[in-house]
Amino acid sequence: MTTTPATENRTIRPPRIEHERSRPQRAILALALGAAVGALAWLRLPAIARDTLWAEDGRNFLQSALSGHVDLFAPYGGYLHLMPRLIAHAAVATVPVEGYALFMSAATSLVAGLCGALVWITAQQHVRPAWALLLAASTVLAPLAAREVLGNAANLHTVLMWTLFWVLLYTPVRRSTAILLALFTACAALTEVQAVFLAPLAIWRFRDRVRRIVVAGFGIGVGGQLACALLSSRKQTGFGHVDAVSYPYGFAINAVMPLALDTRAIGPVLAATGPLVPLLLVAVIAVVLIALLRRRTRRAHMIAAAALALGVLVFVAGVHTTPLDLYDYAHHSPDELRRVWLARYGVLPSQLILAALCVAAGSAGRPQPPRARAFRAALATALAAAILLSFVLHFTPADTRRSRGPAWQPQVGAARADCARGADEVVLHQTLGWTVRIPCERLR
Repeated sequence: MTTTPATENRTIRPPRIEHERSRPQRAILALALGAAVGALAWLRLPAIARDTLWAEDGRNFLQSALSGHVDLFAPYGGYLHLMPRLIAHAAVATVPVEGYALFMSAATSLVAGLCGALVWITAQQHVRPAWALLLAASTVLAPLAAREVLGNAANLHTVLMWTLFWVLLYTPVRRSTAILLALFTACAALTEVQAVFLAPLAIWRFRDRVRRIVVAGFGIGVGGQLACALLSSRKQTGFGHVDAVSYPYGFAINAVMPLALDTRAIGPVLAATGPLVPLLLVAVIAVVLIALLRRRTRRAHMIAAAALALGVLVFVAGVHTTPLDLYDYAHHSPDELRRVWLARYGVLPSQLILAALCVAAGSAGRPQPPRARAFRAALATALAAAILLSFVLHFTPADTRRSRGPAWQPQVGAARADCARGADEVVLHQTLGWTVRIPCERLR
């Protein structure tokens, strides 16, 4: 939608992108895109990582499902994890024991793909289709995502939070669409406690009656999380100290540097230059963003500001609630920086930085002189090329934290042999030294 100075301050309803004749085609395109994005998530993981259970996926979610109790709304760590528990119950109900790890990886990749399709649909209300496609790809192609986020249910909440951001910016036309989106927002919020940070977006355009249906689903999910947080205790999982200066430094290291540098190069660059390169990259992004936002609509400015504010907020919240010495970057020696720890808390902020840039480049705006329009087009094209290049160069991760196993399927054969010798249950290993206890009744 193009606005002029005379119409800019009026209430502008988002473009109606749902047309009767286009709905079947749009659904087919969305499903095809979802399958493609899900396949990209799967392919970014080494084969051994796909067959290795990550953290809570085994010890908590699968172990609970194996007990036979339906505990979809049981708290863990002080909040709810609806989607991981659903996936774990589905694994136990549908595949043999040797398929548990692969099922968890495949199911979460599929969910990530569907989230990418949903981002594509909803983002088109604010950016042109090509930029919406780039945002959809960001769901799984954010460079740091493969390290800990992709292919496991425990960290699926990061992908859901990214998708929630776009869903809450979307104004549906039909009640049927709004009801489906309300179901998604409820499930996503019941999985990610930080969804409460999106409350300001929920009240945007609240006077729209159809939109209120989506907000109702969001309210149910957030209400459930807040009730859980109040009624259950959370064990402190991090021990250490993080200096105030380490928060912005850590943000630049985890959210900005992976967009430009291979993860293996980040440590050596930090050891050699300290904060110089991170500050330079932040400055470049800021200059590009400011240049692209000139003469954009107020809506574009609002979305870009919301994305950046949310990125900072979720990073600070993640580090603050898990204060490890690993995150005290400002006080690390050059040797410590050379082995710098990259946190999953940087994945969503990276995506949100890309969101701000894509909205600035891909949204409509006021008319510009030909020279300014040509400069903006060239800058937007260079930005799109840089993002795509980053996705291609960083597609294969240096380390997924599951790249060394232990693989799940090879353990099952040995476990069956133990059961044949009379054991009642066996212990199978996963990442972080955690284990899963499997009753031999299931293996027999």
